[in-house]
Amino acid sequence: MPTEERLNKLRRIARQRQSGLTVIIEDVFDPHNLGAITRSCDAFGIQEINIIFDTHPEFDPKEVGKNSSTATNKWLNYRVHHGSEKALRTLKEEGWHIVATALDPNAESIFEADLSQPRLALLLGNEKDGLSATALRAADRLVTIPMRGIAQSMNVSVTAALFLYEVTRQRRQQGPEAYAADEVAQRKTLDYFLEMHKHLNRRNRSRRQKRANERLSQSNE
Repeated sequence: MPTEERLNKLRRIARQRQSGLTVIIEDVFDPHNLGAITRSCDAFGIQEINIIFDTHPEFDPKEVGKNSSTATNKWLNYRVHHGSEKALRTLKEEGWHIVATALDPNAESIFEADLSQPRLALLLGNEKDGLSATALRAADRLVTIPMRGIAQSMNVSVTAALFLYEVTRQRRQQGPEAYAADEVAQRKTLDYFLEMHKHLNRRNRSRRQKRANERLSQSNE
């Protein structure tokens, strides 16, 4: 079991997770960018991330991008989808309002867009090509960050952080209690945290024992 101090921290984090807000990442291929996105998701209280593998190879989001996520990726839930069309259709059927970040002349400015929907999914593309045509067609709205420099866009992890900040800011203006996780969701999140705590402790003990055995073996040579 975690210490009382650790347990209180996990309870506090579970209470502060936002309801009705998720991120969808399509075909990200740089693990460090995914790690940075998960770090922002954790910071803004998002517990579940949707990852779509369509044209890029699948990987385990809990085992990549450790340096950029500072291990926060292990405390989040991941919902992995295969194929953009099916994934986005499923999410829309579940009632998610999908807002895609896109370089498009018809996209709304982030400074003017209403992002306070009760079930909002932020859709992000990969670092090289952005969102696929399939994803753009499936989105309910396109929103962009107006740029004033030479570059047309920012790193996808930076884009994610800016959008999550703006969504959270607008939600707080509406009243944060409307987006707070209910007791069932809080309990579910806390149970996951406790299970992950046990898993990480077992893994760390195993690694420490392995290193100790290796040192002992080397000293006996």
